[in-house]
Amino acid sequence: MTAKMKTNDNNLLKMSDHIVAQLENNGRVIANVSTSNIGSIDELIGMVRTLAGKFMGLARLTIRNQTQGWSRVIALASRRCSAPSYSRPTPLPTMQGRQYLIPFAG
Repeated sequence: MTAKMKTNDNNLLKMSDHIVAQLENNGRVIANVSTSNIGSIDELIGMVRTLAGKFMGLARLTIRNQTQGWSRVIALASRRCSAPSYSRPTPLPTMQGRQYLIPFAG
C-alpha cells in the first residue's frame, strides 16, 4: 500500500519518494533532512523542527522531492527561545512630583 499526501494541485508526496529538506534562519542552515518513508509534510516539518532545536524568527524551509523532481519553499515562524530567567522582580516606575522615575536594572 502506498500512502499519498496531496501538497497542492500539482505535487503528490508518496511514501517511497526520497525527500530532501533544508531549514535556513537568517541565512544560516540550521537543519538538513534526507529521507524516505515520510507520511506527510507535517511529519517532515516536525522532524526538521526537532533537528533545528531552538530558533527565533522567520525561517525558510526548502523541500525537494528528488523522486518526482519538484520542490517547494515554505516559511516557518518560531518563538522557540528559552524563557528569560529573572533573579529579582523588575522594579516599577515611581512618581516623583509630576514625573516618573524609571529604574534601570544594573
